[in-house]
Amino acid sequence: MPGPVFLEADAVTLRPVEAADVEFVQRCMNDPRVWRPALDATPMNREQGTEFFEDVLSDEDHVHCLIWDGDAPVGVVSLTGTEYGPGATDRSRAAEIGYYVAPEHHGNGYGSDAVAELVRYAFEDLNLRRASARVGAFNDASIGLLESLGFEREGRLREAAWFRGEYRDMLWYGLLRADWRTE
Repeated sequence: MPGPVFLEADAVTLRPVEAADVEFVQRCMNDPRVWRPALDATPMNREQGTEFFEDVLSDEDHVHCLIWDGDAPVGVVSLTGTEYGPGATDRSRAAEIGYYVAPEHHGNGYGSDAVAELVRYAFEDLNLRRASARVGAFNDASIGLLESLGFEREGRLREAAWFRGEYRDMLWYGLLRADWRTE
């Protein structure tokens, strides 16, 4: 049984991640079509999946939701802040968005719908001023998703990530609440 609906978007709902969802998260994180673009190159066994759920997905200081289409999870979307330095969320009113969609659900708009809803939540409900996202320069689908939602490329970290046998650039995207498009 899925957790309660936390946010409702046009095509998907966002629900809290439950312990029963660890198998879905583990399956996604072990699929090379997810972990390679996410630059997370280590396998996740059941014990690690449970630990990830307890330490990361259950963290009260960040928002982690399953993306649901009808009766099945299709991905995960997160909003994470930081507590240190000049970019600390309580001072800068900024947080970073992360997401992935299970490969069998790619191309259906679920990621765009979920990220758009989480951005709305960040600006309208959390009173954040800025949302950002990091993406590999090789990840055309994620770049397209961010740009379609109004995120602007703000920087390039040259050769900042190891991907498939070579160093690749990472791109930094941002969206200010003042520039946010409500549709």
